Amino acid sequence: MLIMPDQIRAARALLRMDQEELARRAGVSVVTVRRLEAPGGLGSVSLGTVREVQRALETAGAEFIERGVRRRQRTPEEIEARVQAILEIAKRSAELLRDAPPFTEDDLYDEDRLQA
Repeated sequence: MLIMPDQIRAARALLRMDQEELARRAGVSVVTVRRLEAPGGLGSVSLGTVREVQRALETAGAEFIERGVRRRQRTPEEIEARVQAILEIAKRSAELLRDAPPFTEDDLYDEDRLQA
């Protein structure tokens, strides 16, 4: 299925991705992304470029449907991997906090009692 300019814009909005990030992920220039998102822009780039942009958006979690886009549902394995990553971050944060000096209200202010 060939995606349309409004689907590209909608997918970016859904994923909270700016044009620069999409260009980086797709390996194209920002000018190319702008051209693709313009009305009639599909005719100004190669089909391979359109496919790379589509692949980048799909990898980021977009699912293109007829005349629209939605967030792709995560598999149970993807959900579990994300939970494990979050738990690892929490564990590292707790270790850093344990080794840090105690934090007091005095740390919030400078010597003139103004907020630091």
